[in-house]
Amino acid sequence: MNQYPLKFKPVYKEKIWGGRNLERLFSRALPPGKKIGESWELADLKEDAGIVANGPEAGKTLTELMRQWGGGLLGGAVAMPDGRFPLLLKLLDANDILSLQVHPDAEQVAAIGAGAAPKTECWYILESRGGFIYKGVQPGVGRKQFAEAIEADDAEAIKRLVQRIDVAAGDFHYLPAGTVHALGAGVVVAEVQTPSDTTYRVTDWGRGREIHVERSMQCIHFTPADDTAPGAMGETLLVTEFFTVTRRSLEAGQATGEPKGRCAAMMFLAGDAKVSHGGAVEPVVRVRAGDTVLLPAGLDAPTILACGDCTWLEITLAES
Repeated sequence: MNQYPLKFKPVYKEKIWGGRNLERLFSRALPPGKKIGESWELADLKEDAGIVANGPEAGKTLTELMRQWGGGLLGGAVAMPDGRFPLLLKLLDANDILSLQVHPDAEQVAAIGAGAAPKTECWYILESRGGFIYKGVQPGVGRKQFAEAIEADDAEAIKRLVQRIDVAAGDFHYLPAGTVHALGAGVVVAEVQTPSDTTYRVTDWGRGREIHVERSMQCIHFTPADDTAPGAMGETLLVTEFFTVTRRSLEAGQATGEPKGRCAAMMFLAGDAKVSHGGAVEPVVRVRAGDTVLLPAGLDAPTILACGDCTWLEITLAES
């Protein structure tokens, strides 16, 4: 297999809460005249599979590469039950507040049945223009009190029942399935999540979109959110049963090797670098802030060389 570091064409999603900040921050050529709320950087969902942007596999979808490369792409990691890639990476531009929402855990997915998928995620704050997030219910808030507020669609009452946290660039927040949450206006984040788009809205702040009272109440965990991410230590930000997130950085001219035989994705946050490997195909791939690159497990001696001071998130998959 002629494997090499893969870059993908972003999949842009217009949202009523979106903006144009990815254009400003990362020189993106966004679709004109649209409020872009999400850029799917690495995706393998049925409706939206990422398309390779570089090298001889350009034009193929990640779905096709999963079938073509198999274990050479994932290594010891496990694909989704339908054979798809087990990770979804996004950039989110919250130019306005998102709906307050919740995602189901595996237990609730089993109860809900077909069409639902569990979703655990985390946010790395790239920019905050006086922004905040909602994360978890307030201590002491119970099901009855919360249900009454959302059934009345009382936005002000709901705000008092959830935890508001001011955020700054460089902050990191873990959002396990079952955590009620929302991004506030003025926040841009890198999002790492399991590959699911199952979302239940608690409130949409009066914007008129559908609210999912029954499903929200079924899925919300009525325990305060823990500010400590599991496994956090040193550069490691989070360790879950699905993926590990590490914040890495290099000064200009420095290089670091990546473990051979392990699939890893890199979301570059600042600076620029060269990603190289020992193979003959696309031996050097240039990346800059805003780029995401996927390193297949079969690469020979993958290395990152910083052309300028650079920072990135390294996401590795749990292995069987």
